[in-house]
Amino acid sequence: MPSILDNLNAAAPALWLEVSPPRGINPGPLLRRLAELVGQVDAINLTDNALGKVKMSGLVFAAAIKGRLKIPVVLNLSCRDRNRFALKSDLLGAAALGIDAVVALNGDKIPPGADGVAIASHDIDAYRLLAMIGDLNRGDTGEGRPPLTRIPSIIAGAVANPNRKNLEREFELLARKAAAGARFVITQPVFDAETGRRFIAKANRLGIKTMLGILPVKREAMATYLIDRVKDLSGARRHLDRFGGMSEEEVRAISLRENLALMKSLAGEAAGFIIMSGGGPSLAIELALEFSRWREEVGK
Repeated sequence: MPSILDNLNAAAPALWLEVSPPRGINPGPLLRRLAELVGQVDAINLTDNALGKVKMSGLVFAAAIKGRLKIPVVLNLSCRDRNRFALKSDLLGAAALGIDAVVALNGDKIPPGADGVAIASHDIDAYRLLAMIGDLNRGDTGEGRPPLTRIPSIIAGAVANPNRKNLEREFELLARKAAAGARFVITQPVFDAETGRRFIAKANRLGIKTMLGILPVKREAMATYLIDRVKDLSGARRHLDRFGGMSEEEVRAISLRENLALMKSLAGEAAGFIIMSGGGPSLAIELALEFSRWREEVGK
C-alpha cells in the first residue's frame, strides 16, 4: 500500500476521517460504522482523549482498525497525558503496529470537573515530541544505550489553527514544528475558501503538506457549543452564528452542501481534507462518501 506521504503527494486530494475511539470497551459498533469507508477514505485519524474526555486507548482502537478494516491510521498523541517514557513506549508500540503516521499534540486543557484529581503531565511539549520521533527514527531512545537493532520509521505530523487572528504567529509556530520534523499539518476546521487558501500557500512555503480540517455541523446546539467553548474557532464565529434558529434538518443540509462545495473549490490546492466528526460520525461519514464519489468521478 502507498505510504501516507505518497497519499499526500498524489494528484488527487487525500481524504481522511477524524473520529474519537469508543468511550467504553466495545469497539464493534464504531468499527461497523467505519466499515462503510473501506476503499473510500485514505486514512482514519484517531483523537487522543480530545477535550479532556476519556476514551479507549487510541493504540488499541488503531490495532482493531488495522486488523479488521485494513484502513491506514493516523494516531494523535498528546503530551498532556504522558511523560517522556510513556510517549516513547507508545511511539514504539505505534511503529510495531504499523501505524501510518503520528500527530504530535500538546493536548486540550482538562476541563473543570473532568475527574477532579486529573493532573496534566506536560513533561515535554509538541516540539520536543516531534524531535523525540526523529531520535527514535535514528534508533536513539535517549538512554545512552546502543541504537535499536530495528529502526522505526514514524511519519510525524502537527496541528495548526488557520482561524487565529495573529496568523503570522501561527506560522512562526508551524515553522518550528516543520524544523522539528513535522511532514504534514492537520488544521482546525475551516469554513471558507479564502482562509483555507491563505493557509495552504504559507504552509507550502514551509515545505509542509496541509490536511485542511472540515467540520460538518449537525445542529444549532453544536454551532453554539463551538462558538462558546472552543477558543480556537473564535475567528470562525460569523460562519457558525448563521445556524441560529434553524432546524436540525436545515443545519445538516446546509452544512453538508457548503462543506462539499468548499472541498471541491480547494481540491487542487490542499494536499487533502480531514473530515471531523464532532458530535458523532454520521454526518462526517456522509460527507466523506459524497466527496469520495466526486473525487472518483473527477479522476475518471
